[in-house]
Amino acid sequence: MSDEQSPRAMPLVRRARGFRFSDTRGRRYLDLYREGALLGHREAATITAMKSVLSQGLATGLPSAWEGRLERAILRMFPGFAAVRLFASRERALACLSRCLGETLGALSDPALDPAPAGPAAAAWWRPFLPPAPGVRMLVLALPLTVCGAPVPVCFAEEPRGDVPVSDPLPGFLLAGALRGLAGVAGATAPGDPAVQRAIDGAPGWRRRGPYVRAVFPSADYPRVHAEFLRAGVMLAPGYPGPSVLPGECSPGENKLLADLFARIPGGRP
Repeated sequence: MSDEQSPRAMPLVRRARGFRFSDTRGRRYLDLYREGALLGHREAATITAMKSVLSQGLATGLPSAWEGRLERAILRMFPGFAAVRLFASRERALACLSRCLGETLGALSDPALDPAPAGPAAAAWWRPFLPPAPGVRMLVLALPLTVCGAPVPVCFAEEPRGDVPVSDPLPGFLLAGALRGLAGVAGATAPGDPAVQRAIDGAPGWRRRGPYVRAVFPSADYPRVHAEFLRAGVMLAPGYPGPSVLPGECSPGENKLLADLFARIPGGRP
């Protein structure tokens, strides 16, 4: 997963709702970045669940029933795995995997960015709406809703042994939101308008897998392309090669705009 991000590529956000946000000047953007908000910003059921648990005072890392509830929900989604640990960041999750494997891990295979691995891998990422890589012993989940990057669950094919960290202490409201986010993608159809998908699939500079779109043109061109999309009112992932995520709902005009941008950029315009 790419962590290259330029703060200059991000406008100052005043309000975010659904698949759009407004900047401090009042301009509205269609958000294809949505880091930690795959289902949209302020998704009603998720916000209700988090507010309810916050009202109980579970705003810090006190032990709560929500940890077990989230773990059980994850194991129901991935029945081939035996145990789950919940971590406060990607770095903490990767450190746990490194300890389990006895070697320092760099970036894991990301199904939204990388081709499917040719053979079984020890560890890989999972993203909503994409199948998990086959034969993986440890699966790191990119949840549909996170707060400042947490929680990051790691699934183990076998119960961890030895010096494996227990789950990080995480606030109950955060775990409740993550649980509701998982429920929101269970059985749901991957987002993306068919006309937009066709435009992306026919464009030489982009590749799509499910709702995820990555750039395949040179990284040096990405700042220009990102800026052109932004001028048109569309926010791509700030880091090359992405992934950007297609919205769950758009107006006909927004779908036409997206299809045109992906078909035209990068293209003949310098």
